[in-house]
Formats: sequence, C-alpha cells, structure tokens
Amino acid sequence: MISQKELQKIAKTIIKVNLAVKNKELVTISTGPNALDFAEALAYEVAIVGGQASISYGSDKLNLRIYKDIKTKFLKNKPKLAPTLARKVDVGIVIDDSDPFLARLLPQKKIEIRRKILKPFRKIEERRQLERDMRAALIGFPTVKDAEAMKVPFKKLSKIFWDTLMIDYERLYRFNKKIIKKLEKADKVRIIGERTDLEFSIKNRKFFNACGMVTKKGEMGYLNLPDGEIFTPPVENSVNGKIYFDLPCMYHYGKQVKGVWFKFKNGKLIDYKVEKGLKDFEDIYKNASGDKNKIGELGIGTNPKAKITGGMIIVDEKVKGTIHMAIGHNKHFGGKNDSTIHWDFFKDMKKKGSRIFVDGKIFMKDGKFV
Repeated sequence: MISQKELQKIAKTIIKVNLAVKNKELVTISTGPNALDFAEALAYEVAIVGGQASISYGSDKLNLRIYKDIKTKFLKNKPKLAPTLARKVDVGIVIDDSDPFLARLLPQKKIEIRRKILKPFRKIEERRQLERDMRAALIGFPTVKDAEAMKVPFKKLSKIFWDTLMIDYERLYRFNKKIIKKLEKADKVRIIGERTDLEFSIKNRKFFNACGMVTKKGEMGYLNLPDGEIFTPPVENSVNGKIYFDLPCMYHYGKQVKGVWFKFKNGKLIDYKVEKGLKDFEDIYKNASGDKNKIGELGIGTNPKAKITGGMIIVDEKVKGTIHMAIGHNKHFGGKNDSTIHWDFFKDMKKKGSRIFVDGKIFMKDGKFV
C-alpha cells in the first residue's frame, strides 16, 4: 500500500513535471470513490502553483443505474457544458478508478449512443491535444476490484503500478528518443512470433515519445500515466498477415480477453479468434462504429520498471520487451481511423523466436532492442 505522504509526492510530480501546470490554468479532475484522496492531492498541487482545479465525481455503480434505467431518447441530449469545457480547459485529468465487475454489465448499445453524442467534443479536445494547445492525462489507479478481476493479489498489483509510475522521466525521454531515431525514415515493419507474421508500413508516420512529460519535443499534449512507450499510427491500408496477442487484457468496460488472434488483409480485419472472452470482445466490437476493424496503433513498451500485471492496460503496454497494437480510432495522434473505440492488445516479444524487422533489418530480438 502507498502512504498519503507518497501519494502527495506523486501528485506533485504529476502536476509540476508531467503536466507542467501553470498559474491561472483551468484544470479538471475526474475521479471515482477509490481515488478521491488522490484527486484531492492533485487539486492541492494545482492550487499551490496558482491553477484552478475542479473535481468531478462518478462511479460505475451510478453509471450502471443510469444506463439501465434511462430512456434512450435522453442519451441523445447534448451536454450543455461540453463545448465550453472542450475549448476552455487547459489541463484535463481522468483517474481510471473503475469497478470491472460493474463496468462489464453496462449495456454497450446505450454506451455507443452516448459515445456518438460526445464524439464531436472529443474531437475538439483531440485536435487541441495534438496541437499541444491542451494537456490531458489518463492516470491509472489500482483497486481491489481490479486485482480480483485479474486474479492477482492487490498488494502485488499496487506495487507494480506505483513502481512503474515512479520513474526517471528524463532518462526515459532520452532512451525513447534514441529508439525513435532508428525508425524516423523507416517504411516496412514485419513482426514474427508465435502464430504471427504481420507486415505493414510506417512510412511518413510520426513516432511519439511517450516519456511522461508534455513539455518534451516528440510528445503530444496527452499522457497515459504510468508512461513509457513509443507509438505511431501505421499506414492503415498497408496491414497484411496475422498476429497473436498472448497477454491478457482488461478493456475499460471491464471486458477481459486473452489469446486474441487477428488476420488482416489490405488493412482490414477479416478474421479473428479469441481463446478467452469472446463474448466480451464481441459485445464491444459489434456495438462499436466507424473504422473499428482497422489497425490504429503500433506501440513498443520502454519502461524498465513496468511488469506484466495480467490485464491492466495502462501498465502492461509500457513493459519493456512487449508490443501492443490497437484497432480503431487513431485520429488523435495523426492517423486516419475514425471510430468510437480504441482497443489495445498485447504481445510478449521476450518469447524465443520473436522478432521485429524494420526495412529488412533486425530491430528487436526476443524482446531486446538490437
């Protein structure tokens, strides 16, 4: 468990270093019941640097009650504050405090209606973040319910999470920058491994240096914390072949999958198999809209402190020696896919025989950069 003193120290780093909040800036903090102390710690640090913090509260318990009972016509009502917030907020913080057991019960058909209504306002925020006119962060938060859902001890999950978050960000930035330099003028990428042979192009696509600091060149205005990866939107119609994601993944709505196999042709997902969680996968996938069947991201983990949790996306995607690829939306970091979902899947490249080739040359071998 983490002490209140340590939590305050982490909050200070997030506000001052990660998000670089300034005097008079408007900061929104969204939280749930488990992370309320953390939200208050962040709000305190915002006030100390002269910013103006506003905390909003929600929970999966409340969401489930609303989405089960609300009339569909009310879900189509546009939120009156959303346009103002999308254009005026300087820094937006969302703490991922969720209960997967309740979240997985949310009716996806109704969720999709609401996603479509909120989409125009998200586009405004995404554009501002890409242009670095707005900073934002999704911050993970380990809960007992998360641990129960992933069948791991909470003490272990909590330690992995906070260790991953407390990293030397300057050192991470320099390491990422060195890896990106090898990829800046690259074209063809090929991934080889267990049940995997996938090829695609990254020509003229930018790699982002996700080092946890919005002030650094190569970073966008949006952070995931813990951080530690490089990522890019592959050329959407260039993806061909098959890939097997062996690591478990727990999506935002408590949906859990493991052993996911995808087959692509000219950029489109034409076949899939899911060893565990097929119903969960299809509940999200079939109810989503837009370019949900296209690759949206290639990400490569670079955080040396991160360890596999067994499904906590925000940590597992940062593990050095792993890769992740997402289907769906990627316009928020320079791609062309427009969708209501962005879903990451994970592959352990440390397994013997795993390779990444870039323009025919070995780039990663058994999880190690060459």
